[in-house]
Amino acid sequence: MGNGKYYEIYNLKFMKNTLLTLLFLIFCAVFLALGIRGIVGNPTSDRINDAVWKDEGPFELSPERGRFALTFSIIENSSVYFPVPIARFATPDLGFKDGNYVSLFAPGVSFVIIPGYLIGKIFSIAQVGTFAVISLFALFNAFLIRSIAIRLKASPVAATIAALVFLFATPAFAYAVSLFQHHISTFLILLSIYIYVRFSSIWWLGIIWFLIALSVPIDYPNLVLMAPIGFFALGRLLLIEKGKTVFNLKIKLVGFLTLLTVIFPLSFFIWFNSVSYGNPLQLSGTIPTVKAIDEQGLPTAPKEVGTQSIESLTNPQQQDKSAVRFFKTRNLLNGFFTHFISFDRGIIYFTPVILFGLLGITLLGKINYRFLALFLSITGFNVLLYSMWGDPWGGWAFGSRYLIPSYAILSILLAFALTIYKKNILFLLFFFVVLAYSISVNTLGAITTSRNPPQVEILALEKLSGKVEKYTYFRNLDILDDNRLKSFVFESIAKNYISAWQYYIFIVGSIAGVNLWLLIYLKFLKGEKV
Repeated sequence: MGNGKYYEIYNLKFMKNTLLTLLFLIFCAVFLALGIRGIVGNPTSDRINDAVWKDEGPFELSPERGRFALTFSIIENSSVYFPVPIARFATPDLGFKDGNYVSLFAPGVSFVIIPGYLIGKIFSIAQVGTFAVISLFALFNAFLIRSIAIRLKASPVAATIAALVFLFATPAFAYAVSLFQHHISTFLILLSIYIYVRFSSIWWLGIIWFLIALSVPIDYPNLVLMAPIGFFALGRLLLIEKGKTVFNLKIKLVGFLTLLTVIFPLSFFIWFNSVSYGNPLQLSGTIPTVKAIDEQGLPTAPKEVGTQSIESLTNPQQQDKSAVRFFKTRNLLNGFFTHFISFDRGIIYFTPVILFGLLGITLLGKINYRFLALFLSITGFNVLLYSMWGDPWGGWAFGSRYLIPSYAILSILLAFALTIYKKNILFLLFFFVVLAYSISVNTLGAITTSRNPPQVEILALEKLSGKVEKYTYFRNLDILDDNRLKSFVFESIAKNYISAWQYYIFIVGSIAGVNLWLLIYLKFLKGEKV
């Protein structure tokens, strides 16, 4: 074959792959946009505590309110301290330090969403703009999952399906259209993995160290989740070679200069802690907590105090908090049960399709056991960490939100499972049935609510409400029956033409239909080898 013919074929293949990637991104972006939660208007200090913004609106959970409160205060008040209306909006997850109301969350997300807030504010949709930033990171994650799987020799079609599974068939969908840290954390993990897989030069390690350090102000547990990546990257600076009688250790001293990149994100972290808490090493999670604010703007006890003393609530300075006290090995059994098989959060009920990823372990192990070890380490750290967490349910949530990084890793492995069994018609049929179920469940969570109580709170909740309370995704079905959605597109446009059920069926049918077409294409595709 002549060089001209070779380059012609190469260019055609490149153009085809580019077009398919573009179509993939457009499809993902469109259906993420259909799910983004929000309402028209810019929240203001005197209206932000209205029900239309909180329980009945997009800021239905306190982690969303707490992070948005910091963004709002920085932009509108030029301060990291919260005025009373914004502090009241952030409760019950509100910090109190030296007489000031402050953020109880790591600051990174609140700063990352600032561009979305400013752009959205121009069009009177500041809240939608901030949520859209999270959707953008979710889109990046789908792209990285697909890219990593292809780079590791999975079928490109299988990799595309796997990326769609992560985005639309796991609880990642619900948290891609709201204001949580999970997709930003997952992006940092996936980008670090991609750099580690794609580039072998030690100078690229500087970016990996930078991303690991940057993950800390996004969410403190990220340091644990990204630790395996750090250890594997460090292995490129410490080489062990087997000699005739001994092992020799070679150290690339120049490569350790790449560690200097951690200075930039850690400097930001130290600056924020100094300004907010008066201590550069103070973690936000160790700040005294305010659950409610009285009419005079002072800390008070909420109506339902629970087991916490009233004195510690009205005088937050008396609280003794620790960053590690909430992690206990005695919680492991309950944590495993909650994340995997419980009715209110378990993978088996919310996203069983992701478990097919376990079938891809064998093939990836044959291709590159080192990368498989990295993937399993990240997943193991993720599961262990949040199984020891005192609140494995993630508060009021949809599915197991803490395991979103693991869903991403399992999606990469899923690409290899589909590559292995792509000619097995029975496997593909069974896979599609489970996939369609998972898409149906997680679309419910995306367009209705993530505000589902854990089972352990049901008895107390029923006592307060005086009615039977649901705690699985059947709670989301009730919202759908009431023709109420949190989707910005539905509430501002689509509800004038179609019902909530029709909107839901359109999204589920479209996503499932595209995946079915890709599975059929994968089944009859020829020429792909692993």
